[in-house]
Amino acid sequence: MEEVIKYFESLESRIAAQEALRESLEARLAAAEERLAAQKEQIAALQAEVTELQNRPLPEPQVVEKVVEKIVEKPVVVAAPVAEPEPVVEEAPKVEEPEVIAEPEPEPVAEPVIEEQASPKAAIYGKAVDDIRLAISLGDRFLYQRELFGQNAELMQRTLTELNALHSFDEAMSYISRFGWDTESNSYQQFIVTLHRRFG
Repeated sequence: MEEVIKYFESLESRIAAQEALRESLEARLAAAEERLAAQKEQIAALQAEVTELQNRPLPEPQVVEKVVEKIVEKPVVVAAPVAEPEPVVEEAPKVEEPEVIAEPEPEPVAEPVIEEQASPKAAIYGKAVDDIRLAISLGDRFLYQRELFGQNAELMQRTLTELNALHSFDEAMSYISRFGWDTESNSYQQFIVTLHRRFG
């Protein structure tokens, strides 16, 4: 009889231990679900921010043309040259042998000052960069990868590296012509602006 009682007592203790373990596992599972929900909210917020950056419109071409016209039509101011002074001849006193006064050396003429004009391309496309990757924002990187490189990040990275090694804008245009991109798309026009910043 004592053995039966001991067996039931042992069985009850094991059941209590398993119940405590179950409650602990349920608490840990609930905490993990809360962390997962918070991470999902953060991911959704980041995706919304990326979508907003990708959908940001480019400036209208007409606005760019007006800026170019204003810059090109800006007159260049040239300072008027200083007139050369006429030599001064002093009259000699009336004596039997008149003295001849030497003419003074003429004053040097000041060189005309030309006001420097800002580069029209810098005003339109932005500050020039030595590395094309420095001209691409995070939002533009997602846009180019999706619409120009077919979601191929490795192809985009290799293309940017090879473009950096070129020496002129014309070489860069010849290089990208192999992709057959839609030249009317906003992503293509924005990429051309980036090339202008790299090659001037």
